[in-house]
Amino acid sequence: MYLAIIGFILIIILMYVLIGEKMSPPMAFIILPLIAAVVSGASIADISLYVNDGLASILNTAVLFLFSISFFTLMSEQGLFDPLVDFVISKVGNKITAIFIAVLLVATVAHLDGSGASTYLIAIPAFKPIMDKLGVKPVVFLGTVIGLMAAMNIIPWGGPTIRAASVAGVEVSDLYSFILPAVVVMFLLAIVNAVINSRRKREGSVDGNVNIADLAGDVTSEPKTSKGLYIYNLVVTLIMLALLFIDTGLPMHFIFMVAYAFAILGNFRSVKEQGKKIQEYGNNAIVMTMTLFAVGIFIGVIEGSGMVEAMATTIINALPEFIAPHTHWFLALFSVPLMMVLGTDAFYFALLPIVIGIVEPFGITPQTVAATFLITGTYGTYISPTVAANYVGVSLAGTTIGEHIKANLPIMWAASIITLIAATLLGVVQF
Repeated sequence: MYLAIIGFILIIILMYVLIGEKMSPPMAFIILPLIAAVVSGASIADISLYVNDGLASILNTAVLFLFSISFFTLMSEQGLFDPLVDFVISKVGNKITAIFIAVLLVATVAHLDGSGASTYLIAIPAFKPIMDKLGVKPVVFLGTVIGLMAAMNIIPWGGPTIRAASVAGVEVSDLYSFILPAVVVMFLLAIVNAVINSRRKREGSVDGNVNIADLAGDVTSEPKTSKGLYIYNLVVTLIMLALLFIDTGLPMHFIFMVAYAFAILGNFRSVKEQGKKIQEYGNNAIVMTMTLFAVGIFIGVIEGSGMVEAMATTIINALPEFIAPHTHWFLALFSVPLMMVLGTDAFYFALLPIVIGIVEPFGITPQTVAATFLITGTYGTYISPTVAANYVGVSLAGTTIGEHIKANLPIMWAASIITLIAATLLGVVQF
């Protein structure tokens, strides 16, 4: 219980300083967990173990972020996306909603590999120049992307579905078939979210109306590179994207490292210029890279100390006895904040088994409980400050994790509850 209290206080303070922008994320993720670890009675040896394990868990994502951000910054600077922007803007006329739907289509394809990071890396750089020209706020653009990612995050080969199925003791294909009606609802909600976002008042536009066609000539007035260099950059990027989708066995961060090396060598011939650009692009990514390593410390402390498991158990024990037969349903109402607090592994491997044990004697099958948590908890994944990939998304979109949570938490939480109610009416979830 003592560990749980420390854990809850840590999460509350962390959310407060991030959303209220009272402390920069790197400092918050380093100092607050350290204080919590000391208060919990952890020794120096314990803290050292927590930190090492946490940093090890975040290393690949941090490397991915550093090189991917540098790569896309270079390509954007060299005008790789300008023809795409020009083409889309010239074709859609005044149909801003069409651009937002196009974002959903690209995000759907990008998320087929089940990776949130790759979805951010593909969908956001492709459309950010257009969104910037239209005056769309970064948090609105990002909110559109994650609305779709929530639905795609539970594809049969995705991590959450595999986790939930393994805990429930059912086949992944059976679980996904079972939740399919709810998944349809989730895709419809993603479309509704995109349409609403497309009609929200934009920065720089008093009435929210803008003639997109007028922007077409404003995007790429002069080529930024020669035709040969543009083709080279396009080929490097397409090969890189293909390798991200094909299961080559190569780590994603390594693919970006190689692509970045070829991009630097192809675009800047002198060693002096290469060094200058590497430093320039590195400066753009260093703050968020520091944040990712700091998140690793946070994750290491709350998981290694047992705070996560203690919080999960405390949440269950706090529920009144009369709720017992419906524990899964009532907890699902709070799946989004629970996912943000506990993280994906604890949500499925610590909380889900406990809930299954409580409701199974009342005739609620493990598959039903797994389905309930899966279709609601997924909405919390891409607004959680403990999910490393989200820092890739907020950085590419040009916002902060605090602004992202403040703007999109209410929307994702509402979508989660709507999905739960719809799934109950459709017979997927049993009350």
